[in-house]
Amino acid sequence: MFEMRKTEVMVVGAGPVGLYTALLLAEQGIRVQILEEQWRAASRSYALALHPASLRLLGKAGLAEQLVPAGYRVDQLVFYDRLERVGEIRFADLGGDYPYVLVLPQEGLELFLRGRLERQKVKVLWNHRVAQFGMEDEQVEIQVEKLGKDSSGYAVAGTEWVIDKSFKAQAQFLVGADGHRSTVRRALGIDFETVGPAQTFAVFEFISDGIAEHEMRIVFDEGRTSVLWPMGKGRFRWSFEIEAPEEVVDPRVKSRLFVQVRDETYPYVTEEKLNELIAERAPWFEAEVAELLWSAVIRFERRLAREFGSERAWLVGDAGHLAFPVAIQSMNVGFREAARLAKRLGDVVRGSDSVSSLRTYNDESLSEWRELLGLAGPNQVAGDAEDWVKVYAERIPSCVPASGEDLKTLLGGIGLTLPKG
Repeated sequence: MFEMRKTEVMVVGAGPVGLYTALLLAEQGIRVQILEEQWRAASRSYALALHPASLRLLGKAGLAEQLVPAGYRVDQLVFYDRLERVGEIRFADLGGDYPYVLVLPQEGLELFLRGRLERQKVKVLWNHRVAQFGMEDEQVEIQVEKLGKDSSGYAVAGTEWVIDKSFKAQAQFLVGADGHRSTVRRALGIDFETVGPAQTFAVFEFISDGIAEHEMRIVFDEGRTSVLWPMGKGRFRWSFEIEAPEEVVDPRVKSRLFVQVRDETYPYVTEEKLNELIAERAPWFEAEVAELLWSAVIRFERRLAREFGSERAWLVGDAGHLAFPVAIQSMNVGFREAARLAKRLGDVVRGSDSVSSLRTYNDESLSEWRELLGLAGPNQVAGDAEDWVKVYAERIPSCVPASGEDLKTLLGGIGLTLPKG
């Protein structure tokens, strides 16, 4: 544990964004340590796709050549207005090395990232959490707790996690990549403001005998949004926006063990409910459901941190934002945040820039999310845009799996412009 107690950057959270941040730092020669409160990697998560910009970033890290063969390529995004196919966006319009979206479930991506980190001699310290920390002039003093299992066997055997040991660590910088319940954000006293209504989805991942085309499909229907992702090898994921039931809502806690949901007391996640929703909103999807692999009712909030950190403690990924889930924007924009922050942290640690330069990271991140979350004003619609674009102008940007200049290019192709944040 001696090496862990003093490092240059401490990353809290071993999800994709935290792992990628640590990898970028390690490849600059920065000493980095990763803490993760959970005891193992998540077995399933909603995030399942990499944007073209994310693939370009991962390509720079030498990961894309391994990731692309393991995923499923999506070449275009198709929109339905209720039952009618009304338009499409082609990712080929972006050009470059990766003009497509790659469907690759989060657990697969994390495995690749951890493998590359191990080559850099960086391992995740599972069962470790930050209890508290304080910032000094040139370092962060961190109180770390290592968790262990405490088993008891009475009439019913049970296991709970307890603090096994506690110790201090030092780092020049602390990065909170610890998700929407971020301990780092809370310790910094940063408000996590609600910036839009929460939305609830019934999510179904299943095997079907249907032919998977290389397109993602969005269905707009009576104020609701549904999305179909092809995943390859006969696997699909449907996510249907629904009215939030009083019970049975997964509050976005990632499963650490793969769970197949079959409980008949959950009326929103059965195979019968899946077939009912398909018949109601997407009767054009005629493939039979051969096997329901997992399903859940998940509530997604829209939130934005008041700021992305200060001085020697900074936020990336879901620790700083929550977004509409359809386009997997929160994770993918998180990769770009990680790239910006890791570059600046590297410069500061090496002495080629000052700590004050990190405020630029905060300003850029807030500006981008103000655009994405619709906080900068209404979107502009070209006069010659098609009718469906005019009707759904405020909903379309959050459904397109892209961000930054890529998103602006793709939206421009259908006559939409985002206001500046």
